[in-house]
Amino acid sequence: MHPTSLARTARFFSLLAVKEHVMPQLHVRPLVAELFLTDNCNLKCVSCACWRTTTRAELSTEEWRGVLDQLADLGIIKVNLTGGEPLLRRDAPELISYALERGIRTVHVNTNATLLDPRRREAVLAAGARSFNISVDGPDATTHEGVRGVPGSFDRTMQNLRALIAERERLGLRLHLNFTVLRSNVGQLPRIARLAQELQVKLSLNLANDHTFLFRHADVARAADVDSTELDQALTELEALCRENGKLLPRFSELRYLRRHFTDVVQRDLPCAESQLKLMVHSTGETGGCWGHDPEQNVRTASLREIVDGQHYRRQHAKLYRKECVGCGSNYALNLRWRPRSYVDDALWRLGRRSLVPAV
Repeated sequence: MHPTSLARTARFFSLLAVKEHVMPQLHVRPLVAELFLTDNCNLKCVSCACWRTTTRAELSTEEWRGVLDQLADLGIIKVNLTGGEPLLRRDAPELISYALERGIRTVHVNTNATLLDPRRREAVLAAGARSFNISVDGPDATTHEGVRGVPGSFDRTMQNLRALIAERERLGLRLHLNFTVLRSNVGQLPRIARLAQELQVKLSLNLANDHTFLFRHADVARAADVDSTELDQALTELEALCRENGKLLPRFSELRYLRRHFTDVVQRDLPCAESQLKLMVHSTGETGGCWGHDPEQNVRTASLREIVDGQHYRRQHAKLYRKECVGCGSNYALNLRWRPRSYVDDALWRLGRRSLVPAV
């Protein structure tokens, strides 16, 4: 991370501590923007609802450039391009390049990687993208495509991921493998961990739920109904793997949060830094809110500065920080990363004084 970005991030989390313990209404401006370039997708995941309808009237290229101008003026240090599948937008490379030109230091891409063929991959890398989350929902085609709903998607994703890995050292790429924990694939947790280590790519775990926008559907609710016995069996095996070699795998504190998620989706004892860190701009311009709460303002009718500094945004995000919310599975690892207690728990786990699944 650039020294300036590092300093601003440290200041941000210092202010969050003040907000938690001293001044609950303190306004802490976001540092990162989550940009939903499109709500549409080329896959049909059981864990998502975005592909079930077609979103129209999305922001044009010029409108997105205007959003990036405003984000740069607000001092945003990173933008995450997501969706749907952001690479469905033919202007994605142009927007990546423009964000960097405007002084936003990091552009991160969340993608299923099926569209990262040589031509698109060259365009995205030439534009300056150096950070990617690649969604892989199983260690084999049967599991992955059972989630993703499109035959052949596993081979395309893995081929394109391996192509990025081949460019990693030359270009300094940061790559994460994202696995969404679902009823149908929870038993594959140990195998996906081994795959991540084989590829030398850090494993991140998304936690399924049907509370958040783009995920509200009865089929998603069924997919997120993870069997507790099967989860415990998978975590027992994964814990043994982590003790043997935890490189590139989630921390103990993250896995413990995962285990609680399916019985306590909110977990109010952990404040939500995610809701404070990120400003969300949706594909049709809606701005604000968080994963579990729909935005109520739009960049087409108000500037981002007006929205972020407005009383409505400030009141809403003070509540989200306290987790007066429906809960979600988004970026819980970030919420844990700035809590000193989580590092104490990790250390005690390494000493054998903590366990994911207590002995019966």
